[in-house]
Amino acid sequence: MSEDRDDDRERDRGGESEARKDRLVQTRVPRQLESTLKREARRRRLTVSHLIRNVLEDAFQLVDDVVANVDEIVSDSVELARRVRHDARRIAGAVREAADPGEGEEPLDHVYGWSRAVSNRAVRCARCARDVARGEEAWTGLSDDPTRPRAWLCSACREALEVREDEEE
Repeated sequence: MSEDRDDDRERDRGGESEARKDRLVQTRVPRQLESTLKREARRRRLTVSHLIRNVLEDAFQLVDDVVANVDEIVSDSVELARRVRHDARRIAGAVREAADPGEGEEPLDHVYGWSRAVSNRAVRCARCARDVARGEEAWTGLSDDPTRPRAWLCSACREALEVREDEEE
């Protein structure tokens, strides 16, 4: 509304508005800010008016640059997230394939021997899925396949292997 009045006043003055292209903007500032502006203007050998104009122009340019860079950062981040998701799915698929035995292959076929151990942490039996507590006797599978998870057997499942081996002979 006051801007309309300013335009009307300039039209009333005639050609004076065309000769002077800069516009006058007034604002109230706290005393401390006024002191800071005057001190900085003296230091830079500028008028306070020029200092304020430069600061405002720089601030708007900075905001424009930040907005432009944010768009670029967001675009780059979205692309990075897509690549990470793709790679994570590929890795998860490879891990699943390595963990799942192939068709016709027994889950413990990669184990070439069993070694008795006292469990230092809770483990799960690979055959019956029973939890073997810390301090309990367990059997760990020896394997040359580093892509397969370590196999553990509880004592009951280990004994069942001996019985099955005896029956096969």
